[in-house]
Amino acid sequence: MHLLVPPPHKGENNRVYACRVLRMNIMTLRLQPGEPLNEAELAARLQMSRTPVHEAITTLRNEWLGEIFPQRGTQVSRIDPALVKEGYSTRLLLESALLRDVAGKIGRTQVQQLLDCMRQQEALRDRMPDAVDEFIQLDDEFHRMMYFFGGRSHTWLAIRGLVSHYDRMRYLDALDGECDYDRVTVQHRDFCDYLLMGLPDGVDPEQTIGAHLTSFRGNLMAKMALHPDYFTLQSS
Repeated sequence: MHLLVPPPHKGENNRVYACRVLRMNIMTLRLQPGEPLNEAELAARLQMSRTPVHEAITTLRNEWLGEIFPQRGTQVSRIDPALVKEGYSTRLLLESALLRDVAGKIGRTQVQQLLDCMRQQEALRDRMPDAVDEFIQLDDEFHRMMYFFGGRSHTWLAIRGLVSHYDRMRYLDALDGECDYDRVTVQHRDFCDYLLMGLPDGVDPEQTIGAHLTSFRGNLMAKMALHPDYFTLQSS
């Protein structure tokens, strides 16, 4: 078990901490698809009792990140192609509407925060692949801020589970060296311009968001052939 265990956040209880740590390790494939989630081992590694770990695993199952198998216990869920496609479609729909509705309506201070995030991503490009984790975390933060600044914070929180398989797929793309980091940061800069100044003539929100998400999407069939143990052949 190659678990990365960061320190707890201030005021974070054991259940929330266990859920955050386990989710992070699942999303970054340190806990690999199909790997057992042994409560006793995880509790020892996190230096807590089994109860908060059990509660965290229950939460992760509700996000389609854990599965119970008879006689085998709970395992990290394998990546489901149907959920990858559903997560992609969900983000495409929501972020296209977000861009269309709030372009030109986001204040300079908020856009500056987005630009700062984008510039941090730019600074990591020469450190790849060692900085993949940081780049993906900043990408998530950029999009989280877009939702929050656009008045859609509850939407962002609500879809975390639904897009989890798509997000693991894009992380796998990055690990396999198939993420075009330059393209991502250029597109993020464009989003900053659109949110501050509005959409130029001829820029279609759905095509713009689709091009951005596709840069992380990769080729699903090729990924399944390259990493067969990571994927399920059965749709949810």
